[in-house]
Amino acid sequence: MQDPADAGTRDRLLVSAREVFAERGVKEATVREICARAGANVAAVNYYFGGKDKLFMAVLADYLQSAQDMFPTHMGLGPEAPARDRLKAYIRSLLFKLAGDGDPLYERLGQLFTAEMIEPSEHFGAITDRYIMPQHGVLLGIVGELVPGAEERTVHLCAAGVIGHCLLFDNFKQLIRRMCPEMSLENLGVEMVADFVFEFALAGIERMKDFKG
Repeated sequence: MQDPADAGTRDRLLVSAREVFAERGVKEATVREICARAGANVAAVNYYFGGKDKLFMAVLADYLQSAQDMFPTHMGLGPEAPARDRLKAYIRSLLFKLAGDGDPLYERLGQLFTAEMIEPSEHFGAITDRYIMPQHGVLLGIVGELVPGAEERTVHLCAAGVIGHCLLFDNFKQLIRRMCPEMSLENLGVEMVADFVFEFALAGIERMKDFKG
């Protein structure tokens, strides 16, 4: 059983690490500052997490788990719901995760997560296996139901199209805000964007039923 004092120190380190990583980025964040804010010995990061890099992975894991708790992939639907409804729920879930709840810290952690996906570090594989692949598997299952008998590659391409369309509103948010602010996710609203992406994706998936490329 973990000592309550140990759990308290570990939790404080996670809280302070979220703040420091969000403020300074991964490279500029220092173990010394993280420990100072947590009121912990400078050796505590290595003791509880195994170093700064693994602490950052713990922060990302906490961020992803919180996002999934707030906006679950099924969005309250049961497994018996039609595939169309589950696809829309998946899209809404992903867009809400990307948009966040208005907390600047959440948005900054999302940016750090996106950067990590683009250029994964040594320990990111464990995050992918635990959080990303299971949710992607859900999407593949939904798409597979919508294109029964389609080649596996076609299913994967359709799923990539759904995710890519959602990520467009996040990865290019600064560019969209500058070029066409009325098209930004915060101005359109998650529900409107979700409706559009869903209808667009559904039409594309329907067209792919006979795709043999």
